[in-house]
Amino acid sequence: MEHQEEGKEQLSETEGSGEDEPGSDHGETTQKKIGGRPCAKKLFTFSLVNSYGTADINSLATDGKLLKLNSRSTLAIDWDSETRSLYYDEQESEAYEKHVSMLQPQKKKKTAMALRDCIELFTTMETLGEQDPWYCPNCKKHQQATKKFDLWSLPKILVVHLKRFSYSRYWRDKLDTVVEFPVRGLNMSEFVCDLSARPYVYDLIAVSNHYGAMGVGHYTAYAKNKLNGKWYYFDDSNVSLASEDQIVTKAAYRGSSSRKSWQVPRLGWFATSL
Repeated sequence: MEHQEEGKEQLSETEGSGEDEPGSDHGETTQKKIGGRPCAKKLFTFSLVNSYGTADINSLATDGKLLKLNSRSTLAIDWDSETRSLYYDEQESEAYEKHVSMLQPQKKKKTAMALRDCIELFTTMETLGEQDPWYCPNCKKHQQATKKFDLWSLPKILVVHLKRFSYSRYWRDKLDTVVEFPVRGLNMSEFVCDLSARPYVYDLIAVSNHYGAMGVGHYTAYAKNKLNGKWYYFDDSNVSLASEDQIVTKAAYRGSSSRKSWQVPRLGWFATSL
């Protein structure tokens, strides 16, 4: 908030029009004259936005308290154009010092992950937090416990949803991580608890894609023709031929696979994401 304090001082020194109005937020709102007219304005305001900067998520209170942000928060500054033109120094704004943390080599983010990793994470045992106890029917007390999801059987057509949106109280974001999945031979047998069940091996038959942000966007799809074995791309009313190497993208939202016959233990699956 230092810039807001400086902006106020400049207003006072330049205009010399008196004290702040009683009850005004010091460093935020001042009653001054700009261009000869009384004006109560802020040099800028802060707000939390999505990662694209296209939608406001939450306005920030100007109560002087520290902001609690996380590594995924996107902060936007909205300038008042009239006040900015009078008191904002473009050259001075570039005269900043980099924090020591910015001089250290940054770890490269993993740009892709395998569908297998997602399924393993989905079926991994999770320890519930102390603030989320489970009521034990034996001892009649709330206890810290573990939970785990298991698959007992799978259908002939397997639909996989990829979670593409992450959100909390302060931000919502689209996850663009590429999830790599096989076009043929997705073996799900090891994730099925019933050891007597047939092998669960799937071939991809369709993928739906989502482009855009949370609450707004556009859907397209890839689908395989059962008769000629060719892939097609569907975009509204437009349909065109596609190749297998076009299917795996960061926009993949839902996938569908088909299980093959018992004699040839393969299935089909369809990939999707929420």
